[in-house]
Amino acid sequence: MNESPPLHHTVASDTPAPGPPVPGYTHSAASPDDGFVGVARLELDELLVMLINRATDVQQTQGRLRGLLRANLQVTRAVGLDEVLTPILDAARNLVGARYAALGVIEDGRLVRFLHSGMDIETVDALEAQPEGKGLLGRLIDYPEPLRLRDLAEHVSSIGFPAHHPPMRSFLGVPIRIGTQVFGNLYLTDKPGGAEFSADDEELATALAVTAGVAIGNAALLHEAQRRQRWQNAMMTLSTAVLSNDDPLKDALTQIAGHAMSASSAAGACVCIPAEQPEMLLVAAGDGVYTALIGRTFPTAGSGYTDALTAREPALVAGQGTSPRTTGHHPINGAGPTAAAVLRSETAVTGVLFVCATPGSAPFARLDLDLLGGYATYAALVLQLAHAQHDNAQLRASNDRQRIAEDLHRRVLHRISRLGIDLHTVAARLHDSVARATLMSKIDDTDTIIHELRAAIFTLDSTDTVRPAAAPHSASAT
Repeated sequence: MNESPPLHHTVASDTPAPGPPVPGYTHSAASPDDGFVGVARLELDELLVMLINRATDVQQTQGRLRGLLRANLQVTRAVGLDEVLTPILDAARNLVGARYAALGVIEDGRLVRFLHSGMDIETVDALEAQPEGKGLLGRLIDYPEPLRLRDLAEHVSSIGFPAHHPPMRSFLGVPIRIGTQVFGNLYLTDKPGGAEFSADDEELATALAVTAGVAIGNAALLHEAQRRQRWQNAMMTLSTAVLSNDDPLKDALTQIAGHAMSASSAAGACVCIPAEQPEMLLVAAGDGVYTALIGRTFPTAGSGYTDALTAREPALVAGQGTSPRTTGHHPINGAGPTAAAVLRSETAVTGVLFVCATPGSAPFARLDLDLLGGYATYAALVLQLAHAQHDNAQLRASNDRQRIAEDLHRRVLHRISRLGIDLHTVAARLHDSVARATLMSKIDDTDTIIHELRAAIFTLDSTDTVRPAAAPHSASAT
């Protein structure tokens, strides 16, 4: 009987049997899921790159925010107005990486002050003049909105650069506001590497401008309060110095000029009064650069006197450094922008007060003119009181002379006259000729004393009150 084949047997295969394990090598069989794993790894790498980039962006943003905080701290730390403006420029340059920064101060729609940072001294000295608010600067004055340009030369408002001006390409300008009023504009130029300013740069500069506006507003309020306090102190000191003097009119005009110069931190101040010649002013007192002009005359035309008199308020004098002017309109060394204020009381005009700043200074602001006008009105009142005090003193002196003359006539002169008559009677009774001659000589001396005393009494009795040193002119006549 044939035996059946076994149910389990070894089937020959082309696949070799696995050998013994090899040290350090792990055998892995191919899997159909390997393709999906590769795609997942690629997506993971991309996500990691995006995450790293995002983290870098966050880090850069945090760095710029920290820079903005440092800039805000740097700006708000300053107290005075001039101390605030310079840190704004430096902080803005560092914040957006600009090579140059500038700040233009605007008043009445015009550029009155221009500060800059980033230029060396040699470049600044080579420039012929400060900007006047034209071109792109003028556009930001007319339209105070942020302006960002890749190349400022391509803008329609660009008018080019003056001689010796460094080349500039990228541009970013933002307005600085104090409340709703535009104080000025912040200008930033030349991003490193020729890059243009980004939207983030604009946001950072705008945020800094907001902080700068608050800091400038606070500093301006402090500066205004300090200026008002200086003028108040000047008025109090003036009235004390003039009215406490035995002769209040002595050096009164000099006191007015000196305190005006001190209160305004000016280069010079002078008081002019109408001269004997028509349409001419006489420099009656002066301080600073006007000291050398005391006693000289100049025409009222073009001096600011007529403008201030007509407008009934202080006026800027056209032509910096040439007013008050001597005949011939020669410029005054050391005199810059000049303002004039009339010394006017309710009924009379005494003269005009001139104040000049140093050369190169900004023109007097409206607040400066208002403070100067208030001081001039107060000074005119002090002069009026000084004249009244002087007249009263003269009247008292006249009354005293009248009283003394009456006392001398009634008491002293009558007694001496009676004494002379008695001596004549005694001399007539003397028999000694020598004694009589001696007595008659003394009687003659007594007569001489009587005549001199009568002349003195007549002089005291007829002396009139002395006229004031400078009579005020009526406002209508002037």
